[in-house]
Amino acid sequence: MVVGKFNPPHLGHLHLITTAAAQVDRVVVLLCDRADQTISAETRRRWLLDACPANVEVIITPDDLPAANEPWAARAIDVLGRQPHVAFTSEPWGPGWAAAMGAQHVMVDLERTAQPTSGTALRADLGANFEWLVPAARAELARRVVLVGAESTGKSTLAAALAESLGTVWVPEYGRFYWEGRRHVAVQDWTADEFVRLAVGQHRLADDLARKAVAGVVVLDTDALTTAVWAERYLGRASNAVERISEANRPDHYLVCAPDFEWVQDGTRESREHRRSMHEATLERVKAAGVAWTLLSGPPDERLARALETTIPLTRFEPLV
Repeated sequence: MVVGKFNPPHLGHLHLITTAAAQVDRVVVLLCDRADQTISAETRRRWLLDACPANVEVIITPDDLPAANEPWAARAIDVLGRQPHVAFTSEPWGPGWAAAMGAQHVMVDLERTAQPTSGTALRADLGANFEWLVPAARAELARRVVLVGAESTGKSTLAAALAESLGTVWVPEYGRFYWEGRRHVAVQDWTADEFVRLAVGQHRLADDLARKAVAGVVVLDTDALTTAVWAERYLGRASNAVERISEANRPDHYLVCAPDFEWVQDGTRESREHRRSMHEATLERVKAAGVAWTLLSGPPDERLARALETTIPLTRFEPLV
């Protein structure tokens, strides 16, 4: 047995549970739930299970008992249906709780040397301690900043520079890789289905990389909003499916890169004459998205400074309960 609030689940919790899972056949984790907690118990359960080995089961139980060993020992036995063999904790009260259940006790990293963090620290300042969250929690809690704009407006270069300055990950343009793979095909007709898969692929890649977003923010080089612009241009009509994907994946902030410098051919670009119209179509969609946005113009150093000024506040979070 393991017991705790796991509010939010962090690498110290994971160390405790994986240590237990390596020593026994089955681990039952009691996750204590209160109605006033910021993050729901089911969400915390899902995040934990994402990170834990297959022999771990997480059961939600009300946090409605006195902070004493005997009632929580009785609750554990009731949930399990029998006495557990071993109780794993990282707390001074652990031996007493185990004894009250008639179980052996194993202390795991009482001094917090393996994973020097705590739920208390995370709840007080999530942004400063974001790296300690389990990966699934990082992916869902990280703020997302998306660079959008027409071809040759410096999006990819700026995305990489912004992520490096913030010490976090950036998500490359999925459509560029897709285009590189198909550009030598003789017939270059695009289908509606391709744009749907491009939009889905972009956001799946973002979800995967967001698990590494240790600074509380992930930078995206484009998203489905841009895919919608390209779909309308190539298909001659809006793609309702791509529009829905865009609406379902709104970021926290759009950084719109202005086409205010010379268009540069990088070997794959082909939209020089459409650059202004693509910028205007992108800007129109950004304004209609209901998301905060900033227009970036000028030389690269000025764009980066403005992007940092906009993004750094997003890495600060309200305290959790």
